[in-house]
Amino acid sequence: MNARTRRIVLVTGGLTAAVVIGVGGAVVWAGAGPDPGRSPGSKVGWDPEAGSPGTVAQAFLTAFAAGDTTAAAKTTDAEQVAAPALARSKTGMTPASTFQARLGAVPPTTPDAAEAKITADVTWTLPGGSPWSYQTVLDLKRDGKQWRVHWTPALVHPQLTEGQALAFLPQSGDGALLDRDGGPVPKDTGAYAAAIMPGVRTAVGGLAGTPGWKVAAFTPSNEPAATLHEKAAVVTRSATLTLDKAVQDSAQAAVDGVPQQAAIVALDTTSGEVLAVAQNAVATATGPVALAYLHEPGSTFKMITAAAALENGGVTIDTPVECPGEATIGTRRIPNDGRFDLGTVPLRTAFAQSCNTTFGKLAADLPPTALTDAALRFGIGADFTVAGLTTNTGKVPAAQDVASRVENGIGQGRVQTTPFGMALAAATVANGGTTPTPILIREIPTVTAKAPTGLPAGVAQALRPMMREVVTGGTATALAPFGQVFGKTGTAQFGDGTGSHGWFVGYRGTTAFAVLVVDAGSSKAAVGVTAAFLGAL
Repeated sequence: MNARTRRIVLVTGGLTAAVVIGVGGAVVWAGAGPDPGRSPGSKVGWDPEAGSPGTVAQAFLTAFAAGDTTAAAKTTDAEQVAAPALARSKTGMTPASTFQARLGAVPPTTPDAAEAKITADVTWTLPGGSPWSYQTVLDLKRDGKQWRVHWTPALVHPQLTEGQALAFLPQSGDGALLDRDGGPVPKDTGAYAAAIMPGVRTAVGGLAGTPGWKVAAFTPSNEPAATLHEKAAVVTRSATLTLDKAVQDSAQAAVDGVPQQAAIVALDTTSGEVLAVAQNAVATATGPVALAYLHEPGSTFKMITAAAALENGGVTIDTPVECPGEATIGTRRIPNDGRFDLGTVPLRTAFAQSCNTTFGKLAADLPPTALTDAALRFGIGADFTVAGLTTNTGKVPAAQDVASRVENGIGQGRVQTTPFGMALAAATVANGGTTPTPILIREIPTVTAKAPTGLPAGVAQALRPMMREVVTGGTATALAPFGQVFGKTGTAQFGDGTGSHGWFVGYRGTTAFAVLVVDAGSSKAAVGVTAAFLGAL
C-alpha cells in the first residue's frame, strides 16, 4: 500500500454501533506505523500511542453512533460542555433514527502539526427509511501529545450554534377537531361530550392524513430555532366546532348544581352558531333533553302568542288589556299564577307579569292556524339537519276549537318545544325577526328542509321592550343585575297538572339562550340557573 492510498472510515449506529472500515487511498497514520507526513529519520517528537487525528475522529464518531455520548465527549477539548450537548442531540434523534458517518481523507501530519481537519459525510436514516445526508468538518487540535476534537455544535450539524441540539419531530397529517378559537376540542368534556360528541365525531368522520416529520435545531430552552430537514405531512381537512368554551363552561357549571334534569342551549343571534349545549348528569342519563326531547313551554310561548296578536289581532304593546285573576274563555277556565289580578293594563305589562288570562283571550280570538304560523316565524316547527346534532324545534298543532287555542296560547295544551327551539325563538327576536340557521360544524352546512318564515321587523321590534320589561319589572327581576337581559319566564304544567317545568328564554347581547329545569315547580329555578349562567360570563 503506497503513501498516496487513503483509508475511509464508515461509522454507523442506532442503539448499537457497527464500525465498517472501507480501505482505499492513503493509509491513516495510526501510531504503530510511519507518519506519512514525517520525513524518514526525523524525531518522533510526540507519543504515537496518543493516537492520530484519524483515530481520534473515528473514536468520536463511533462513540456518538453507539449512543455513548460520554465517551464521545472525552475525545473533545471541552468534555464538560460537549457531553450534555451530544446527549441532547442523540436523545432528540433516537430511537426514531439511526446515525452513520463516513470519514473523508485524513491529511498527513508532521510531528509538530498543531491541527488537522477531516470531513465526515453524515447520514441519518429517518423513520420510513428516509435518508438525510450532509457533510460536517471535524477540526482536531493537539493538546500536548494528545489529539482532540475541537468541540463545537457544528460537529453534529453545520448549522447548529452554541447551546443548540438536533431533534426529530414527527408531524401528524391528521386533521383536528377544533373549537371556535382554533384550539383542540378535548376528548373528555364531561356531560357535554355525552350530549353531543358522539354525533359530532360521526358527522366529521375520519380525519387521518399522511404523517410527515422535520428535524429542527433546538435552543437551550427547547424552542425550535430552525428547520433543517423535513418531509411535509399531507393534512386532511380539520373540523371546527362553533362551541364557545367560556359559554359552554358557564352553561355546564350552571346546570351541574341542579338536582332535577336541567339543560341550556345558547346560540349566536346573527350567525346561528351553537355556542353551548349543556345538560347535567341527570338529564344526560335520560337523553338529549337540550336538543330533542319535547316539553311544554308554558308562558315562554307567550312570545309567540304576542307576536301573532301584534300581527293579526290589531293590538300594540301599549293597547289596554284585561288581566283578571281568572277567566272563563269559551269552555276553558284558566287562572293566573296565584290568581293575581292586575285589572286593565298595557299589553306589555300583561306580558311582563305573565297574565294567563290575557294571553288565553288573545289566542282565543286568533284564527285556528295563527299560532302554528307564528311559531314557524320563530323557527319552532322548522326542520333543520344540523351536522353533529339530532334536533327538534317543537310542534304547535293548529287548534280548531277555542279551548285548544286558549291552552296553546299560554304554552300548554298540545304545544311542545325544546330548549334548542326556544333558543332559536329568542335569537329571532334579537336578530330583528330573521331566524338564524343553526350550525355546529363550520365546514358542514346545515340543511333546512322546512325553513322558518321570519317575523315582520315591526313585530320583532315591538317584542324587545316587552321582553326587557320582564327583567326590569316583571317575573325575572332577579336577572336585573346581569346586564341588558331580554327574556320570558315560563311555568309549564305537565302530566296531570300537579308538576311544572321551569323555563327562562331570552338573550343578552349577541347570545340567545333557553334554560329548562324539568319538574322544577316554577320558573324560579330556571331564573336561578340563568343567573348562574350569565353571572359567570
